[in-house]
Order: sequence, then C-alpha cells, then structure tokens
Amino acid sequence: MVRTADITLSGLASRAQGSARGLILALHGGGYSAGYWHCPVEEGRYSLLNLGSHLGFHVLAVDRPGYGAAHDLDPARIDNKSQVSFLFDVIDCWKGELGFDGPVFVIGHSIGAILTLLMAADPRSARLGGVDVLGVPLAYPPSSGGDEVTSWTMAGAHLPALSDELHKWLLFGPDDSYSAEAFANDHTLLQPMPLAEYRDALAMPAAWPEILPTIRIPVQLTAAEHEVMQVTGREALDMAESLMRDSPNARFHLQPRSGHNASSHHIARAYHMRAIAFFEECIALKMAG
Repeated sequence: MVRTADITLSGLASRAQGSARGLILALHGGGYSAGYWHCPVEEGRYSLLNLGSHLGFHVLAVDRPGYGAAHDLDPARIDNKSQVSFLFDVIDCWKGELGFDGPVFVIGHSIGAILTLLMAADPRSARLGGVDVLGVPLAYPPSSGGDEVTSWTMAGAHLPALSDELHKWLLFGPDDSYSAEAFANDHTLLQPMPLAEYRDALAMPAAWPEILPTIRIPVQLTAAEHEVMQVTGREALDMAESLMRDSPNARFHLQPRSGHNASSHHIARAYHMRAIAFFEECIALKMAG
C-alpha cells in the first residue's frame, strides 16, 4: 500500500538488488490490475518487477485510482487530471518511504500510457528522468478494431466485460506470439474499467497535438505490430515523432510479434529490457550533462 494525504493505492513492489539506480513507477491499462507487470510465466521471466530488481531498480506497480484499494473512488476523481495529481503524490510518498533521492521513471501501458504522457507534459515532470509508453491511442483507426473500442456503451460506473473472443482479438497478437499460460494469467488480472477513464481515453487523440509538443523530458514510445484498437506501424511512429520533436532523447519503436498487451507476449522480457535500457541511457546522458 502507498498512502498519500488524499488516496491509498494498493499494488506490487520489488526492491533493487544492491544499490538502486532509480525508481520505476509502472501504470497498468484500463480494465487491469498491477499484476499486468508481474506475469509469473516462465518462472517470472516476463515480469518487469523481477527484471527491474535484478538490474538495480526499485519498481512499484500500482493499482491505479479506480482499481484495487481505490476501486470505490468517486468517479469524479478518476479523470485524467486527478489521476496525474494522485500519481505524482504517490511518487513523492514512495521516495520518502525508501529514503531515495535519485532518478524516477514511469512506464505506462494503454490508459496507463496516456497518464504517463500527461505526467511527462505536466509542470511537475521535472521530477522525472524519463518515461516509456506502449499502447497509446494516438488515433483510433477506421477499422473494425477502432470501431469496436470506440462504441462501447457509456452507462453505469463501469464498462461491460468483454467476451473471451473479443478480449483475445483486441489485446493479443497471433496465436504463436504468446503462450497458453500467459493468456490464462492475463484473465486473472481483469478488473472492471471505470467509465470515467474510458471517456477520457476516447478524447485523447484530439488532444495530443496540443499536449505532446509541450513535453520536455525523454520519452520512448512503442507501437505493437499487431495492435488492432489503435493506429500502429509507421503511421503511428511518424505521428508521435512529429508531435514530440522537442522531447530530448526521444525514441520510437515498432514492437514485432506483439498485440496490445505486450507484457503478456513472448517478447515481454525484450520489451521490458529495452525500457530499462532507455532509463539507463537517460541516467547516463544526465550525468554527462
């Protein structure tokens, strides 16, 4: 648990083995829990928490506002602006608990990636050493996948659960890009998605042209090759690069052999290693002045 003056968030944490290089705050996507970042498949090789600890980083994967210990939070406090404020407070509390005064990084997936980029564009972003995102909806494509994700019923406090078939199609790549064990584990992580954050996510493509050019910290953005809910491939990477020209040390990648939920695919460890390598590069470049 991480307790701030305004909110208590549950989650998962791992400590750096030896002297810590930095802190990583990991933000899951909509309809998931913090366990997204800690897949136990292949003796935990997919896990960001395990890898981060091994490579010298403290890692905190929180259940975001609206999930876990804060599942009953007032919907009016689950909007993007409120979540960003809560998450900066979480960083401050976590650093204080650890007695750590080094660099802090954020990695986000899907709606967690939206929040990560909003944190990078926030005036408080000077506290961050860099961010890594995957699954950002830069645009929703005029396709069956785009039509599906933008047409869900906006009634009640949460979105209805997806069918197994729809879940697989929207979030996973080809059958040979993930294991049956990882797919089964993914289902154990599912949580009701608050309508408030879904509504905000739909509005983001129109907002990015104003927000992304203001980012002044390093960003690494990855698009999944087999993404169906969002624009992907060269189109997505070119779009991101054109909007983040003023982000120092920005990096843009296409992740082969992955659907939307990259951390549940065979390439999970490779993706997580690239994220941490990017954070290490941010540390090195900062030291070099």
